Amino acid sequence: MRVSKNLRLWAFGIILAALPLILLSLFRKSVELVVDDQPYSITTYALKVNGLLKAANVQLGEADFISPSPTSWLHKGDQVVVQHAAQIQIYVDGHLQSMISAERIPVVLLAEAGVNLTPEDQILVDGLPVALDQILPLGKVHSLQVRRVSMVHLQIDEQSLNFSSTASTLGGALWEQNITLFHGDQLDPNPDTPLTGKSIQAKLQRAQELTIHTQNSTIHTRSIGPTVGAALAESGLALQGLDYSRPAELARLPDGGIIEVVRVREDVLLEQTPLPFGAMQQALPDVEIDNTMVVSAGEYGLTARRVRVVYEAPPDEQGWQEIDRQVEAEWVAREPQPRVVGYGTKIVVRSENTASGPIEYWRKVKVYASTYAPCHLGIPDYCSSTTASGAQLQKGMIAVTIEWYRYMKGAAVYVPNYGIATIEDVGGGLPDRHWIDLGYSEEDFVGWAGWTTIYFLTPVPSTILYVLEYGG
Repeated sequence: MRVSKNLRLWAFGIILAALPLILLSLFRKSVELVVDDQPYSITTYALKVNGLLKAANVQLGEADFISPSPTSWLHKGDQVVVQHAAQIQIYVDGHLQSMISAERIPVVLLAEAGVNLTPEDQILVDGLPVALDQILPLGKVHSLQVRRVSMVHLQIDEQSLNFSSTASTLGGALWEQNITLFHGDQLDPNPDTPLTGKSIQAKLQRAQELTIHTQNSTIHTRSIGPTVGAALAESGLALQGLDYSRPAELARLPDGGIIEVVRVREDVLLEQTPLPFGAMQQALPDVEIDNTMVVSAGEYGLTARRVRVVYEAPPDEQGWQEIDRQVEAEWVAREPQPRVVGYGTKIVVRSENTASGPIEYWRKVKVYASTYAPCHLGIPDYCSSTTASGAQLQKGMIAVTIEWYRYMKGAAVYVPNYGIATIEDVGGGLPDRHWIDLGYSEEDFVGWAGWTTIYFLTPVPSTILYVLEYGG
């Protein structure tokens, strides 16, 4: 049976069209990509490792670790491992060096840095001790510190003790050995002496335990002082003036370690009692209204008296015991001076364009505003529409404190976002701020509260409340 030429061409075209899909299916493979210990299952057509990394948008630095190499051929089921390098700071033997490495095992990192270790040396990673083969956590920066082992030869009174330590200081080495340094002990060299990996000779002289009874307290301490007075001075309890001790100040430290201190004190006291000053206000015609200035700060007066007092404080008594007190003299040392606060009385008329049109005002005050209506008075189940002036409450009427009302009844004002109004009512006010209450009828009531400014409109009244006090 002969196949026509057209049919052969058609079949050949089918094969050519399917060829890319066939080739792609041959290159398609599943691999595992592990980046910084995070595994990813990836299906890829990449032929080599570097192609896989490029497709996965994995960036490599010079010190990063990759296995297998970027030019290796990629096969189905392969595992590609990428470990990004981190900055490592190494402090050893008093020197600090930095390196970039993808290695995460401390002992290998130190070997890369040329640091030799002994089995007794201690490694700290980021301030914490770790094993030599412990794997470092992933991170951009790690610090490695090597503490060299040092031999310590310690003489404690008549006893000799030898031990090794990786502590950074001599005091730390003693702490590791459960050797406690008490107040008064003498360690030579001092506890802050650094250990550098070399042998060190040290001497510890233990202080004698003492119990010192003084005034109404008992103090337990230690001292290497040869005398009672020296021990008291070391403890911050040196005898002064007429003080005395048992045993005496020049005696050697007692075998039982008990010392008693008797304090004796004679004081000449200058006792002062303040005389309070008053306050007064003063009008300042050259200062604009609602501005104040201190004309005189005021000054307390003083009465003084000289008193001679004698005290004793034996250890078997509770605190100081007053033996004698005499007033030798008393007088007024300084007369009080009143505080004078000036308040401005100068009136300056200004104009301003507002949402209600241009206004002319002679005073403006920052106030905290609230709103009210006949049945929104803050009293449950109570309504009243009559204001203190006798008018029926509606928008355009505001309430102020009783003191303001006495001076400002009927005064015209302007409040932003409320409009022109007159003062017609009285409210309680607030104890820490200037306050107004914006009136509404029930039909147009809007409940809100917040800071605003009240403008007092011209004409300027003949009687002015120059000093505005808070209500409440």
